[in-house]
Amino acid sequence: MNEPSQGAGSMKRIWQRQYQEGVPADIDIEGYRSAVDFLTRAADARPDETAMVCLGSTLSYRELDTLSRAFAGYLLDVEGLHAGDRVAIMLPNLLHYPVVVFGALRAGLTLVNLNPFYTAREVLFNLQDSGASLLVVAESALDVVPADVDGRPCRVVVAAADEMPSFAQWARQAVTTAALPAQGERCRFKDALLKGRTVAYRDPVVTPDMNAFLQYTGGTTGKNKAAILSHRNIIANTRIMCDWFGADFTRGDECLVTVLPIYHIMGLAVGCFFSVAMTRKNVLIPNPRDLEHFADAFRAHRFTFLLGVNTLFNALLEHEPFRALDFSCLRQTIGAGAQVEASVARRWFELTGCHLLSAYGLTEASPSVCATPPHAFARRESVGVPFPSTDIKLLDEEGDEAPIGTPGEITVKGPQVMSGYWNRPEETRDTFTADGYLRTGDIGMLDKDGFLSIVDRKKDVVLVSGFNVYPNEIEAVISLHDAVVECACIGVPDERTGEALKVFVVSRRRELTADVLQRFAREHLTAYKVPRQFEFIDALPKSPVGKVLRRALR
Repeated sequence: MNEPSQGAGSMKRIWQRQYQEGVPADIDIEGYRSAVDFLTRAADARPDETAMVCLGSTLSYRELDTLSRAFAGYLLDVEGLHAGDRVAIMLPNLLHYPVVVFGALRAGLTLVNLNPFYTAREVLFNLQDSGASLLVVAESALDVVPADVDGRPCRVVVAAADEMPSFAQWARQAVTTAALPAQGERCRFKDALLKGRTVAYRDPVVTPDMNAFLQYTGGTTGKNKAAILSHRNIIANTRIMCDWFGADFTRGDECLVTVLPIYHIMGLAVGCFFSVAMTRKNVLIPNPRDLEHFADAFRAHRFTFLLGVNTLFNALLEHEPFRALDFSCLRQTIGAGAQVEASVARRWFELTGCHLLSAYGLTEASPSVCATPPHAFARRESVGVPFPSTDIKLLDEEGDEAPIGTPGEITVKGPQVMSGYWNRPEETRDTFTADGYLRTGDIGMLDKDGFLSIVDRKKDVVLVSGFNVYPNEIEAVISLHDAVVECACIGVPDERTGEALKVFVVSRRRELTADVLQRFAREHLTAYKVPRQFEFIDALPKSPVGKVLRRALR
């Protein structure tokens, strides 16, 4: 067993006794200048090995490195962007994604991840709030892209799935300036790569403290804002994952699958950084709901590492073509985003022979906080123990450290934790304790062996298929309907999505129906944010000062 080291707080890292052999107490991130180093090292070490696969198209590490350099050249020399400028990306899991990520980061730019199913309202807010200079968007989502943002034309690079078979060719072919189209406000992704290949590009200086991502989240208050994640944060999170999960990556034939969307912090951590750092093949799944394609991809590529959410595992267990597969290849299965249900974990092991282990994290921590060690697979009530270089404290209502076995708010400190929220100094200040711990808003309990259990989530957050949905946003949209006097949103249990949204409505017109409000919501909200249930009531329960009491509606 490992001997625990002294953490940053008053409590020793008692959890380090649970670490498997070879997992260090602290990670080593010396020698990394930027998050792009993971790609350049992989391209040097295994240039011709497959890096990414999507819908039958592949990229080697050399090709991924070459194309990301071309895209960096396009952003700097053609679009004229400068270090620190923001670039938004709004794509499903396509080969374009890692090209854009590594291209923008090596150019010293900051990436803003957007859900490709956002409505026009949501896209405009994120572009305005981040100040993004350019948007890389899927062709299918062009209809929600604004023509201008605060009076500035919206510069757009348009990506299409049918471009991917040519990626490897574009990485190798010579390009002449005469063959390129003229520049405009909208540029095809292919043309951006070809233009970038013609410029005399050299990697600019990128340092660990430069911003890498503005990752939008409701945070601990439910208000949509961007966590500032630096290159150091991403480097630290990736090294944490490599040290923790690396024991099952020693044979050289490992294959990862990224089924979680890369615009989500968990999908980003695995799909663009962990797989590259481990220098292994990564299969990108564009549509996580397409279980037929997932089963076919599993059969073709023999995944060894799978990160998902409870609802995905539950759906796969019910999908007969998946149940019929040979799972002897599977070595690690991790459930994150929500507590893995004990019944799902049991059924998963019965089917696959691979234990389904829990993990816990949040956007503000890039996202790694805790995971279950392999030997502790039976502790299904827990989300595991803190990762290397990570300290946690549980605080009571007075802000004092809660004793072992007593519930308290989970607070986290580590090199993967954000510096703060973008343009939100007051909320940044309120989110950290005086000694620098991040307040998660989650209530947990630590046992004598260092295992953390989640007692309750952030008070009002609803977790739909692993995605945080904040009632404030839903209420703001439903209240826009002219027949709605006021409303309140809560989460209710749902067999398919874990939780679903229910809205209580006080209406000024008796003819208003749930179907009308649901259609209205679809016009303004991403699909997973659209409420499943509506209930019409005469009045909302409120406190003496007029605050709606959501707890009285549960």
